[in-house]
Amino acid sequence: MKISLNPTADKLIADKLGMKSGLLRLVYDTENCGCGMSGVPVLHIVSEPGAYDIPMENEVYPFWIDKMQAIFFEEELTLKGEENTGTFRLDGPSQFYKSNIPLIDRR
Repeated sequence: MKISLNPTADKLIADKLGMKSGLLRLVYDTENCGCGMSGVPVLHIVSEPGAYDIPMENEVYPFWIDKMQAIFFEEELTLKGEENTGTFRLDGPSQFYKSNIPLIDRR
């Protein structure tokens, strides 16, 4: 899988990471969504990948995703920063996934 960033997304991530090390996880969050097949994308900053995480290709940051959750996303994704809200929008070649995605620091 590959995830590309626009310049605003790059800046928002760099600001949130600060001087501390961390990696990014794309999470398909199903909590309070009704069932395991209904969920929303969320971004986490963590210290290390999860036990079942696989790397996502990105030229700037280490991104990871749980291999079981990867089925909910296309192979190529674009993450766009929304400067006025400090959140993100996730798109694939054939669909829009979500806007107003928070970046949650869980280091």
